Order: sequence, then C-alpha cells, then structure tokens
Amino acid sequence: MSTLVSSTVWEWPATGSTWRIFHSGAVAFDLARAAAEAVDRDERRWSRFLPDSEVTRINSAAGHPVHVSRETLELLEACTMWADRTGGVFQPLVGGAMVAWGYRRGFRVQSPFAAASPARRPLDGRMVIDRRRGTARITAGSRLDLGGIGKSWIAVRIAKLLLQRSDDPQLLVDAGGDLVAVRGDHIVDVEAPDTAGECPSPAAHIHLRQGDGVATSGYGRRQWTNGDGRVAHHLLDPATGTPGPLSHATVVSADPVAADVLAKVLALRPERIHSFPEPAIVTVDGRQQVSRRWREVVAE
Repeated sequence: MSTLVSSTVWEWPATGSTWRIFHSGAVAFDLARAAAEAVDRDERRWSRFLPDSEVTRINSAAGHPVHVSRETLELLEACTMWADRTGGVFQPLVGGAMVAWGYRRGFRVQSPFAAASPARRPLDGRMVIDRRRGTARITAGSRLDLGGIGKSWIAVRIAKLLLQRSDDPQLLVDAGGDLVAVRGDHIVDVEAPDTAGECPSPAAHIHLRQGDGVATSGYGRRQWTNGDGRVAHHLLDPATGTPGPLSHATVVSADPVAADVLAKVLALRPERIHSFPEPAIVTVDGRQQVSRRWREVVAE
C-alpha cells in the first residue's frame, strides 16, 4: 500500500485513480490504512487488468460457470439488476469491446491504442448467477468490465467501514471523483467537462446530504486516438459497441451505486434528462441541461 498523506485528508492511489477520506480529525492512520487495504482487496477481486482477479477468471472461462466469492456474487447480481432496469443501456459485458477499441491495460500503465477501430456491433452478452452453487457464468465470447459500478460498490463498502469504526461528524469518501457523504452534510463541486487538468473549474456547487452519493460519467478523462484517426473513449454504447456521445453527466442519489449507473446511462442517452428522476445535469457540445430536481441540490 502506498503511503497515505493526511491532515484532514487521507489520500492514496487505487483503481486507476486517487482515493481520499475527508474528515474533521477523528480518522486515525490505522483506520485510513484499513480502508486503503479494503479497497485494495476489492480491486484485486474486480479489476479486469489483474491476471489473478475473479473478473479475469470469469472472462477466461466465458461460457462456463466459475466459483467466485460471496462479495463478487452480490456485485454481479447488482449488475444484472441494473442492466434489466436500464433496458441494457448499462451493460457490464463491455470488456471485449474495450479491448478491441484499444483499452487493454490501466491508463496509468499504458495509453490505450488500436491500429484500427472495430466496426459497429451491438453488445448483447448475458450473465447467469447461481447463488446456491456460488458460480457466475458469462456468455461465450463476452468479457466482463466492472469499471465504474465496481468503484462505487467499493466506495459504499468503505463508507460502511468508516461508519462502524469512526465517530467523526464530517466524513466524505472520494473514489476518484465519485463521492459518498458518509456522515454530515457537505458542499462539493461538480467538475466542468473538458477540464481534465490538475485544477478543474467547477460547473456547480451542490449540497450533498448524509448518505448521498454523486457520480460523474463522460468522455473527458479517458479518451485516445486510434491508428485510423478515430477518437475513442471508455464509455461504450451497448447498442452499437462504439464510443457514446461527447457528453458528461452528473447524478446525485441516496444510493451512491445508483448515482454511478445512472450517470453512465445519462451520458449515453442525454436526451433522457427531461424525464430523469434524480437530480442530474448533462453537458453535450458545451450546452448544459438539468433535470427537474437538480435545483434541489444546488448550493446557494
């Protein structure tokens, strides 16, 4: 585990991003280290980039059931639920398409690149979860990528750990930009799109209430150009197997995992903003639109 640096913020690298625990002084080093180690354990289960992860074992055995941990079964069950609930716009079996587009290894290890971009092809793989046998199976020819939902799932697990072991009145988990208000209320910035540098400007200031999560999804931070000149990014549309629109979406929800999933759905289907049930904002071609409930969370 890398060294954690803290005054009222503990910080460490994980899941291809930077994790932080914001607190008012009552989160000791030992608890911060326990949280970092818990993130590391979950990443080792759920990263498609690690050769011995459970996700890698599932992908290697595509078409056949694989025994996995209870924790992985729970996450995969959530994936199938969200895939059904979103009509397939959320699709965790995008790993093969990610590889075809050039995203083979983590961004911090190797920049994505493919000599030629793949043709359009719908992504229609399925997962079968057998709780009784403790197995998971994906369609032959498909590959699992837990990506954002895996990160938000881990963040919720860390929030529970902090609630159990700390009485700090102001706790916030930052999972690489996706936030969980563990305890207390917080004013946080929503990052503006196209500002992927070290000091991004805020698009809005929002009020995050205890228990809420906020997540942003879009093309900005993970994009590249392939050998054929096609600009690609990591947010693939399951309907086409190609990168989605150049959009960014932020969603606030009482369920931090829902915030992540719905931000991805809205980034892929920005036209849904007007009927979106959660506080949300989407930016396409520099134009912002908000859901009917967005003003409920905007900080004055």
